[in-house]
Amino acid sequence: MIIIVAFMILTHLGSPSDIVMAPGVKAEDEFTYEIKSFWNSQDPETVPSDSFFEFNQTEWFKVTVTGVSEAEVSINTTWRFKNGTKLEGIGTMNVETGMPYPTGGFWAIYAASLKAGDNVRPIGPDRSTINETATRQHANGTRETNRITLVQESCDANDPTHTRTWIEYMNNHFDRQTGMLFELRDTNVYTNPDMTLTILWMIIDTNVWTVS
Repeated sequence: MIIIVAFMILTHLGSPSDIVMAPGVKAEDEFTYEIKSFWNSQDPETVPSDSFFEFNQTEWFKVTVTGVSEAEVSINTTWRFKNGTKLEGIGTMNVETGMPYPTGGFWAIYAASLKAGDNVRPIGPDRSTINETATRQHANGTRETNRITLVQESCDANDPTHTRTWIEYMNNHFDRQTGMLFELRDTNVYTNPDMTLTILWMIIDTNVWTVS
């Protein structure tokens, strides 16, 4: 499913943290996002897969919190496309481990009140730390956000020549108060063939604060 492409769990060496990991959301909180994709290539015969273009058919993607129990957040998701069709989902996200259920589901929910230098998933495989805490602009004002920047180089294990490689650059901004995704830009730069793919998620509405 193409949401797996948009949300890969990346690992990054960092220092463990002993802070209390508590969600900053509550039942009935809603967060709505737009999703866009961009690509370019110097090779006129290189074209991304059809699933990549489906991102640009998105009207909106909504995450609704249905419950919170200790570190675990239960959610419903609705992915609405411009043709009126919807993909509905239910799942959970543990803000301590960083592990969503089902695997490949919406994972961009973090603990509240984290700050620069904190390990975002102290008991999970993701060892990312927060690069900075800063104020981020939106249409109706500003929000205090945390930023995680990750760079990962990968190689296609099915390629016997080992020439199909890519570097992923991810800039992830999430709201410090709620721990919810604010903006995510995920760029993959490929070799053989030469191609750059970018997926952008941006919050456009929520009932927690006024976005626009």
